[in-house]
Amino acid sequence: MTILQNTRFRIAVGIAAVVLAAAAIGAGTYAAFSDTENGPDGSIASGTLDLVVGAAPGTVNLFSASNIKPGFSQDVTFTVSNTGSLPGTLTSKLTAVGADVTCTEPEYVAEGVAAGACAAGGNLQEQMTVAVIAGPATAPAVPMSQFLTGGLPLPGTLGANATTTYTLRFALPDLSGTTNNKVQGDSINLTSTFDLVQA
Repeated sequence: MTILQNTRFRIAVGIAAVVLAAAAIGAGTYAAFSDTENGPDGSIASGTLDLVVGAAPGTVNLFSASNIKPGFSQDVTFTVSNTGSLPGTLTSKLTAVGADVTCTEPEYVAEGVAAGACAAGGNLQEQMTVAVIAGPATAPAVPMSQFLTGGLPLPGTLGANATTTYTLRFALPDLSGTTNNKVQGDSINLTSTFDLVQA
């Protein structure tokens, strides 16, 4: 066998090996059946719970008045809304901080204390009344200190995209035959907090 024949023989053997290897790979590819299908799709999204008090989010000015006197009355209307997609249980908390801003002579005499020794927390929250005249339920006028303990009559569950409206009447009654000098120069700062928890 000449060198040229030897080289041709080697090339032929190499080509035959490549052809056999390719045939073996092809045979493996088609040896088993297969099938691929798409499974069912799905999606999930959470709901929302969004509490809005008043015309816009933020603090509602429940009461704003100055220089009031016995016989004063003011109605305040506000809304509580759940703009979310889930119902929630509504709770509220109202607090008041009273102060004696000035201690006039008629006031300290009425309180039976020395000049300048008026009650530091004032007496206005004891004589001022609050009534719920519209809302999920109404409530008669009671002293503000009592109203703060009982709180607003609540609707319980506030549904998705539901709104409830309240009208409160704040008043300093003119007590017939009585001078209200204890409340002269007193002030009250009111705050409220509303919570909506998933029902």
